[in-house]
Amino acid sequence: MKIIILAGGKGTRLPESAKNIPKPLVKIAGKPILQHQIDLLKKHGLSDIRFSLSYMADQIISYLNGKYEYIIEPEPLGTGGAIKFASKDLKEEFMVLNGDILSDINLSEFIATYQYNVLQNKLGAISLFFQKDASDYGLVRIENERIADFLEKPDQKCSGHINAGFYILSPKVFENVSRETFSIERDIFPEMVKKEQLVAYIHKGYWADLGTEERLEKAKNDYGN
Repeated sequence: MKIIILAGGKGTRLPESAKNIPKPLVKIAGKPILQHQIDLLKKHGLSDIRFSLSYMADQIISYLNGKYEYIIEPEPLGTGGAIKFASKDLKEEFMVLNGDILSDINLSEFIATYQYNVLQNKLGAISLFFQKDASDYGLVRIENERIADFLEKPDQKCSGHINAGFYILSPKVFENVSRETFSIERDIFPEMVKKEQLVAYIHKGYWADLGTEERLEKAKNDYGN
């Protein structure tokens, strides 16, 4: 299975840690975030990796040292546009990772969940994580183990399931999408839920969003560095 890692973000909420480097190269426990993700993929036998790059792409290309594919966005395309652009030549299902996530998610089980449901007309799978304080995230409402709805960021502190940033998608998802710039979270996933095309996989292990200095510092403490 081809893996696409979205690694083009500017890291604007990491003004110190990502001051002169792209966010995926920020280190935790002595390793860049993207290396943690590569190691997780390798653990599950997944090595066919393509990086979707934009901001400071040259630094990431230098780090990869020819070991992995990459594609550079011609302009910022949003999460959906970036995935569509990076997967335009793919004919089979592929996995997507947000480039600022640190997790021990069982990717083999995630793939198996998708494959089990694909015969029931499912075109994608999304990983979810139960966050005790989900006030900084959009919520995903679950009913009878199915995704019922995607909700906006809550106005007050609350707990709930959030998007964990790991997806499996069929190329068919973008067949009727003519736009080049759009959000996968706002423009594609809600429509897939309405058509019962998206299956949920709930991750119950470690998960950290490294998008802010505060979250990054917590993850460093978790890893002893």
